[in-house]
Amino acid sequence: MDGRIQCTACAHRCVLTDQAAGLCRVRYRSGKTIRAPWGYVAVRRIMPVERNTIYHVRPGSLGLTFGMLGCDLRCPWCSNWQLSQALRHDLPETPIVETSASLLVSEALHAGCRVVAAAFNEPMIAAEWVHEIFAEAHRHGLVTALISDGNTTPEALAFLRPVSDVFRVDLKGTTVAHYTTVGGVAAAPLEALREARRLGYWVEAVTVIVPGVNDDVRELRRLGSILAEIDPELPWHLNGFVPRYRMNNVAPTDPALLVLVAGTAYARGLRYVYVGNVADRVKELSHTRCPRCFEAVVRRQNYITESMTLRNGRCPTCAIPIPGVWEQAEESSGPR
Repeated sequence: MDGRIQCTACAHRCVLTDQAAGLCRVRYRSGKTIRAPWGYVAVRRIMPVERNTIYHVRPGSLGLTFGMLGCDLRCPWCSNWQLSQALRHDLPETPIVETSASLLVSEALHAGCRVVAAAFNEPMIAAEWVHEIFAEAHRHGLVTALISDGNTTPEALAFLRPVSDVFRVDLKGTTVAHYTTVGGVAAAPLEALREARRLGYWVEAVTVIVPGVNDDVRELRRLGSILAEIDPELPWHLNGFVPRYRMNNVAPTDPALLVLVAGTAYARGLRYVYVGNVADRVKELSHTRCPRCFEAVVRRQNYITESMTLRNGRCPTCAIPIPGVWEQAEESSGPR
């Protein structure tokens, strides 16, 4: 042994010497201990839970979503790069707020939230702090959700599972080249998705289709087939790219491409496929429909739930269960 310590928060599995930081820039070794973020948030917002691109989790509810600084990836189209990439750039110092798990959960309860979500940056690199917050949230009956890039490990997923209900994974691409672009481990997100399902998380997947990066229809069709093999009831969100960060000069995704890929995903066996982030120009693909009778059991407009007709988690017309994490009085299958 050479005295190095391996971090298992993300799939990079950084091996650290004393005083060395990992690729995420926020976890570092001090003596025989790996230090991790704790006791602060860089942002927290009360907003509809659907804004986290999770549709089968208490639709229409408010959620408190919080985030910190840093990320294990470096996506050139990141929507929250001022937070996730803050430690890689010479940016004005981002204000952070010292807080506690009890204060955050009290704020959520006061606002009428039914969900607490860790998002904006990668939550798994602050797994210990997220665990503390989620444990407090669970004590008050709140659903907890990890909004992750999926570049994580079985160890981190197992650590958080006792206090976490939902794992929403962002599938950045379909090839090794795509994950080289964002600085991730190509096999990790799908492996994490499978492991999360095995551990009993409710899982949803998101792919932002970026022109010129991951917009090959054949590769996206293959990804849809893989997801259908994992679980045909796993919701897959196909989101349009919006010019930002290092890709300001790239045109937004054509909504027609998103519709085409959604159609191929349904053809491959997925039952719940959504199109979003295109100014709601494809509204009909925002709704949750019963896969048997096609009744729209949850209707949405621009990430806002307008109506829900589920009865005890079942379609009101043909009575088949719709999988998800619903309100306890209507819960169908719960987190799995």
